[in-house]
Amino acid sequence: MTSKTATRSSAARAYSQLYLEDAMCCLGEFFDYAVNDYGAEPDEVADLFELSRVGRAFGMGLPWAVAGKSGCELFITLSQELRYENGPFPKPAFRPDRTPEYWAGWISAYAQWRLDVSFEQLFSAVPFLQVLSLYSPWHEASEERVVQLIVDRVQDAALETQLAQLRKNLGISQRELAHRSGVSLRSIQMYEQRNKDINKAQLTTVRNLARALGCDIEKLVEPVFSMGDVA
Repeated sequence: MTSKTATRSSAARAYSQLYLEDAMCCLGEFFDYAVNDYGAEPDEVADLFELSRVGRAFGMGLPWAVAGKSGCELFITLSQELRYENGPFPKPAFRPDRTPEYWAGWISAYAQWRLDVSFEQLFSAVPFLQVLSLYSPWHEASEERVVQLIVDRVQDAALETQLAQLRKNLGISQRELAHRSGVSLRSIQMYEQRNKDINKAQLTTVRNLARALGCDIEKLVEPVFSMGDVA
């Protein structure tokens, strides 16, 4: 059962709470089928999902993605989109009980909706395998308790900023990034240390950093994982 308590006005979220239970069941079936019927690796499927058109549509709550297909059909659609298919797709097997993979997909759909972040942001902060590891003993806990646990883990991990990760992936120093972008070295240091909020930076600053790093502006935005704004 999904929580019936509205945590924020549904108009402020990517999609209405009316679709939420369908979305949770669909993503649970998606991961259950992908891993236990098709034989895919759960972390690989999560990586493909977050980067695919299917995953983006699901995160935005487009009806065809969250309610118009079964989880099995959604996986086949993703596989065809990314040319991931490898041989025939088996029929989904009947399982009387929910598997850990089903639960991990189910709670991931709730967490993405509840925290109002993209799947890319969610799985970047808490990889799908970590979500899967929460199955025991948390699968019997409420959705809100599990999402609070996810938020706590993100905060405790003190993850690097998106800016720092992208810069290091490119193999350049903060000083080199400052030279390439025209943004001051001190500002870059403060953004990476979270002493300044890059989400509140001027558009020209973020655009210049993104251009220097060869990425989209959205890649530099920091996800805000908060359990506040409870109605």
